[in-house]
Amino acid sequence: MEVKISLTSLKVYDNGDPSHETNGELFYKFKINERTFVEQSRSRPTKVRDGQTINFNNQKTIENVNQKRDEIIFEGFVADKDSGFNKKDEKASFKVTFNWRNKFKKGTNTIYLRDGRLWVKLNYKVEISTSSSQVNKDEIKRTKSASLTVVSFEDDPFYNLVQHAHNNYSHAFKDYDKSVLIKSTFNGIIRPTKIVQDYTADRIIEELRLLADEGYYIDLFIHSHGTCNAITLKTGDVLWASDIDKLATGSYANGKFPLRMVYQVNCNASTLNDNWRAVGAKVVCGASDINYYPIQYNDFVRRWNRGERFDRSLSESATQGRTTMQLLIVAQSVQLGYNKCGPFKSVLGKNKCANSYFTNEWHSPESECSFYDENLTGKQNMNRSSRMIISGDVDMRKTDTNFVW
Repeated sequence: MEVKISLTSLKVYDNGDPSHETNGELFYKFKINERTFVEQSRSRPTKVRDGQTINFNNQKTIENVNQKRDEIIFEGFVADKDSGFNKKDEKASFKVTFNWRNKFKKGTNTIYLRDGRLWVKLNYKVEISTSSSQVNKDEIKRTKSASLTVVSFEDDPFYNLVQHAHNNYSHAFKDYDKSVLIKSTFNGIIRPTKIVQDYTADRIIEELRLLADEGYYIDLFIHSHGTCNAITLKTGDVLWASDIDKLATGSYANGKFPLRMVYQVNCNASTLNDNWRAVGAKVVCGASDINYYPIQYNDFVRRWNRGERFDRSLSESATQGRTTMQLLIVAQSVQLGYNKCGPFKSVLGKNKCANSYFTNEWHSPESECSFYDENLTGKQNMNRSSRMIISGDVDMRKTDTNFVW
């Protein structure tokens, strides 16, 4: 669709000048998506009286807007140049986001701006047009739901820690029209619709495409290792950011691959957030660095299944299982010999043992997207590193189905 923004007028109630004469000198700048739309420079201000209206005839059209995925930022300021003794300008700023939640502010809109004596009203209009061909092309609505769960980090040292507080993968099968599990073995009572034992990168992409071709929108749960811009699989195979990008080809080009939600357990997963969003995901989350708390998934998915918002499900599960994993980290550090820094000291504190353990075993100094902050304790580093970064529609709930791609 096309969004046309027209700047119509600026009503000046008070020009900011104490004498209310024409020497009220206004300057302003308005931007759309960080590009200058209209500007009156401070070096050449406009002289206006109180009550005067400045009329505009400026329009900006943004083409190929995806009404469910894209946002438009309209921002700027109006200021009164102070040429007197203080040389202190009065300046009022604003920022407005247009998206599907506010219907892109379609219609006539008003922004009141005030700072000190300065008081103005900015008027603008938003028009939206969508051709019939664009409706058919851009707005594909899906009514069937599917989940795809990938589990590919078992049987290595990290999984030996995780299995003591095992993730219940069957939570991701609940209330979907179809559920697919990619995992070497599965003995759960609640079974998915389909089990795939081949977890190469190509097979994961293939299963996603199959679900999309069958008409489903997809919630994706990833339980695997990861590094910068990549998901590392048990087979030694790697699913790169460029592999994700390939989902947006053919009929799914331009962000039309029907991913509703992506929940990533893999380390450094936030480096892939933009890739998932670009191919079509409505919301995605991933750890900022090493993810020490993959078992937070259990609480997250229970809340998600109950219909809680994505961001709330994530924030409320943020502390779930931390103590358990921290104790397991201490146990492993002792086993590996990082316990010689004095009595009552562990790698959860701030000491040389913690620095050595985390940099040698987890945060390689050679990594481009992982680091250990020596100014923090080991526990604080674990929390910082595992913090989930969200991109997209944070308000989404599992019950939300009114999506188009």
